[in-house]
Amino acid sequence: MASREDGSIVLGPWGGSGGTAWSFEKAQAITKIRISVGDVIDSITFQYMDGAIARWSPRYGGSGGKSTEIELGSTEFIISMKGYYGAYAGMTIVYSLTFVTTVREYGPYGREQGTQFSVPKGTGWISGFQGRSGNLLDAIGVYMKTSLESAVVVGPWGGSGGTPWLFENALAITKIKISAGDVIDSISFQYMDGATARWSPTYGGTGGKPTEIDLGTNNHLKAISGHYGNYYGIVVIRSLTFVSTTGTYGPFGQEEGTAFSLPVKAGNVVAFFGRAGQWLDALGFHLKPTSA
Repeated sequence: MASREDGSIVLGPWGGSGGTAWSFEKAQAITKIRISVGDVIDSITFQYMDGAIARWSPRYGGSGGKSTEIELGSTEFIISMKGYYGAYAGMTIVYSLTFVTTVREYGPYGREQGTQFSVPKGTGWISGFQGRSGNLLDAIGVYMKTSLESAVVVGPWGGSGGTPWLFENALAITKIKISAGDVIDSISFQYMDGATARWSPTYGGTGGKPTEIDLGTNNHLKAISGHYGNYYGIVVIRSLTFVSTTGTYGPFGQEEGTAFSLPVKAGNVVAFFGRAGQWLDALGFHLKPTSA
């Protein structure tokens, strides 16, 4: 086990010394994992979000095997991995893989034979993968974040107008004030600063009908959803709905355009961000994954 400059630790790789070394360091942004399996693990590939664009990593391994895709939710994070490696055709190769996320377990893929390995669950979250590959997946290991201080950026949804804003006290929110008409005109947050209740700046303009959502001090957000679309030639947030442990609030605004949603079952919203001018142009979140 070795430490890296970014605070992560290297676990593994498990397997053999054949093939060439590879590294994939965007595990927190993974949306799909493609595994090709025959007698052993032939290859593995990762789809990840680069901003709003879905990209595929190189294929680590060969072109054989039967392909299977694992699709992860936008707030689902990999917290553990286990599998087997052993001798195959005179080499040491990865035989099987199982992935454990904040939502469920996927696998096993391949045959569970040979020597077992595992990443201990509950020690953090997987921020990257590394290993060796040639015609097959020779070895695999992980980069592990043992501290969950770094949050994952989800979004933003909406347009590019207005100016950027950031609200970083989301865990302490007690009220949300939304002004809405045909669109979301603005949003602001009341939060606790020690024993003092404070309001954030208003992100957006002065129009719309204001509504306050009272979350109280012992509740948290379970889901956030909405719509964004064209309004007088610009793309803005058209509607918002919040689900907390006390109930559902909304929709506020008009449910028109493209829908988006954030089911907060794999972590906590620690910050809101976006763009705003006359209206609320865009909205996104910083999500801190949980390892439990």
